Amino acid sequence: MTSTTLDVTRAEITTKPWARVVAAVGGLGLVAGLIMLMVSPASDDTGETAAEVVTYASSHEGWNIAILLFGLASVALGGLFVAGVHSRLRPVATETESALVLIGGIVFTLCFALCWVIWMAPLADMPDDPARALAQAEAYLGYDDVGWFLLGTAGVAAALFIVPASIAAIRAGLPAWLGWLGVVAGIASLGTVAFLGMFAWMAWIAVASIVLLVARRP
Repeated sequence: MTSTTLDVTRAEITTKPWARVVAAVGGLGLVAGLIMLMVSPASDDTGETAAEVVTYASSHEGWNIAILLFGLASVALGGLFVAGVHSRLRPVATETESALVLIGGIVFTLCFALCWVIWMAPLADMPDDPARALAQAEAYLGYDDVGWFLLGTAGVAAALFIVPASIAAIRAGLPAWLGWLGVVAGIASLGTVAFLGMFAWMAWIAVASIVLLVARRP
């Protein structure tokens, strides 16, 4: 079997309709889940003292578990989306772009999931004993910033993923204006550590998921 035959076969496999749908569902599911958390009681501040953390944990038990489950599910959702984008762009992306899309996408998915696990796992398993609960809450205040650094790292990885993907998508036939807006969104994703950059990569993932659904060209 020649190399040309292998390339054609690979292109046919990666552009099957179900593959586009699965990748789009992963991306839209990730964004939709995050929006739901933002507008829910789960977005309440945990507080600045150990007592406030304990109060938050006891009054948000169901939401804490829901967020933790979302963090775990985000590995699958993000993985499906990243795999779909990488597969879709591989025929037109350079080797460097393809590598950056894959590496950035993997790091983004893992860091995004880990920040929720770090934030929610201690709250979802708060001891019933008041003294132990206060001690765990005090420790929580000492390392919850790790979650923010992981979220900031996810933003950097998102930029590493989004910028080359947007440039490659222009060559694949995406309107140039939309592709360059994607580049801007990727650069803005670097501001995720300040929270606002999160909306840039959320918007990019949502639009890219829709493009995956409607695009017909191999």
